[in-house]
Amino acid sequence: MVSAAFALDTMSDFTLEDINGDQVDSEELLNKRAVIIDFWAKWCSPCKKAFPHLSDLQEKYKDLVNVVCISTDKARDAGKVKSFVKSKNFEFITLLDPNKNVTKLFNINTIPRTFIINENGEIVYRHEGYIQGDEHELETELRKVIYKDITIEELNELFPPEELPEPITYVSPVYPEKAHEDKVEADIILDLEIMEDGTVGQVCLISASKDTTCGFEKSAIDAVQEWTFQPVTVDEEAVKARFLYPIRFRIEKQ
Repeated sequence: MVSAAFALDTMSDFTLEDINGDQVDSEELLNKRAVIIDFWAKWCSPCKKAFPHLSDLQEKYKDLVNVVCISTDKARDAGKVKSFVKSKNFEFITLLDPNKNVTKLFNINTIPRTFIINENGEIVYRHEGYIQGDEHELETELRKVIYKDITIEELNELFPPEELPEPITYVSPVYPEKAHEDKVEADIILDLEIMEDGTVGQVCLISASKDTTCGFEKSAIDAVQEWTFQPVTVDEEAVKARFLYPIRFRIEKQ
């Protein structure tokens, strides 16, 4: 069952069967902060190379995201699709679209094709194809959606300050002169990528100041790009890692 599309600005309603034989309605998928929808087929090698990363995202952000992989394979191949997915123990939801009703709804001409949809049903990110490294861009864009407008209090509940790595080289953000003169205070939340050598890679703005003319965001980003950390390790091997960091601009009380 498919309703009319809205120029791919929003996700239209649809219902598809999953690999367990249950009917899944698109509205059910919007019960979290974001949905990743990935169109694939069993014959598509790049599609299958992306699967472990999609499964990792589902596991890592399971309380905030629904990852949905929609098979465009024909009905006669449904058994092979089900066997393949179940044998890999992937964490994501797998839906079957043998008649390509939903595939056409999303105007899919090539696969893999990946979308991020926010909790309001708005399509906020699109990507075509898969090569190694694309998963980092996908996670970056996902984090912008699931953590959008998060407050310091909410951040501290999700990531207690004592669990965040501390910079070993710290540069203090400069309080913008105009904001200081006007006694404007702000909380800025950044998403930092810590590289294997402990330097800061990509920096994304998650939560901005209400007064965007003061320059708090630039000051915070300029500072953290100079920070360094102890490398984050997994099984004694340095890895890239991402953390949300709060930057609080407060005028000292006299």
